[in-house]
Amino acid sequence: MKRIFTLLFLIPLTSAIGQIEGTWKLAAEAGALAVGPSLGNLSWFQSTAADINTRACLFDDEYVFNTDGTFQNILGADTWLEGWQGAAEGCGAPVAPHDGSGSFTWTENAGTVTVNGTGAFLGLAKVHNTGELTSPAEAVSEITYNYTLSGDGNRMTLDINFGGGVWQFILDKETGEPPVQTSVEGAWRLKPDAGALAVGPSASDLSWFQSTAEDVETRSCLFDDFYVFNEDGTFENVLQAETWIEAWQGGADACGVPVAPHDGTGAYAWSFDDETNKVTITGEGAYLGLAKVTNEGELTNPAEAVSEIKYDISFSVDGETMTAQIDFGGGVWQFVLVRDELPVAGLIEEDLHFSVAPNPFTSSIDIHSDEKMESIEIIDITGKVVKSLNAENKFSSIDLSNLLNGSYMIVVRANNSVSTKRIVKN
Repeated sequence: MKRIFTLLFLIPLTSAIGQIEGTWKLAAEAGALAVGPSLGNLSWFQSTAADINTRACLFDDEYVFNTDGTFQNILGADTWLEGWQGAAEGCGAPVAPHDGSGSFTWTENAGTVTVNGTGAFLGLAKVHNTGELTSPAEAVSEITYNYTLSGDGNRMTLDINFGGGVWQFILDKETGEPPVQTSVEGAWRLKPDAGALAVGPSASDLSWFQSTAEDVETRSCLFDDFYVFNEDGTFENVLQAETWIEAWQGGADACGVPVAPHDGTGAYAWSFDDETNKVTITGEGAYLGLAKVTNEGELTNPAEAVSEIKYDISFSVDGETMTAQIDFGGGVWQFVLVRDELPVAGLIEEDLHFSVAPNPFTSSIDIHSDEKMESIEIIDITGKVVKSLNAENKFSSIDLSNLLNGSYMIVVRANNSVSTKRIVKN
């Protein structure tokens, strides 16, 4: 007799109010604050990676949406002050009524959140729905922001039209969990999205050029380049067979064979200063984003290649996106990179399903496959096989306690099929 089982999946429904409740801070990344003529054009000002340090007194401010409907601005001993508050621009003691001392409330309604009470605000105290304050005495009693939440509810993007333009603030929720330990170490490539490359007169104005969504295809030979920060301090430009070649390299603006010394064949190294959030790559021909950009200018021929380049770095809250900015003297370039795995040479992935747990892991992993496995390989970010074993069933437990912390690729082969997954050791 066949037995038929019905599985019921109970999915909890979380209201928008429930997701907003909690403590939020400005996202510690470039672009957390931005303003422009419209929501689609935030080109007048964008906070930079360096601002996370220079405006640390602003980035540590807390915006607290309590479950009882009350709201708090918790600013600490100092916050970022501006001229309209009667102070020099810089960190200083909060100025009333924007000092968090008032009685505030909040409400949510169909994609908007409102903070009530004279002096309550999100992001920047001066911004309200009808303008920007010119003195503290002009403080309003209510401000409404449009908002969107990320899928996991831990990021909130706010925008507010103040009449003369639009401000945007990106906030991250304090989850009570230990912060993700962000690290440059690993393999990165340009984010396959509009704005991955941008340049302008300053770090807050990248209006001269921004790559488009179409560039991801037309410059695919650039977007598949990898920038690899190895654990041993070495650095690699992995450019595949082609990369984007420009006129200063003796070619047309098109995909072509990499041109020395920017062809990834050199010996390179990297270092990171966590006090200044600067990464330095050394070795003639090493670079991030675009080969022509250096701290002294833009190259006009390959012979001008420099032996060291420094970039200002910031990370997304999950550590999977890295924004690199570089002042080249005549302006600022910005490159947005995402963490990824290096492709394994000769590996063609087929339809094989398997699961790995736990992931991230600390010592060992369990692998469950829908087919009888034949072999398992663990590969580091350089493509080196660091562990391999034969398998003869659908389950295998592997001790990886001897591996260094970092990202790896697991390759499982079975029945002429192969599949891969990224695993992380903490």
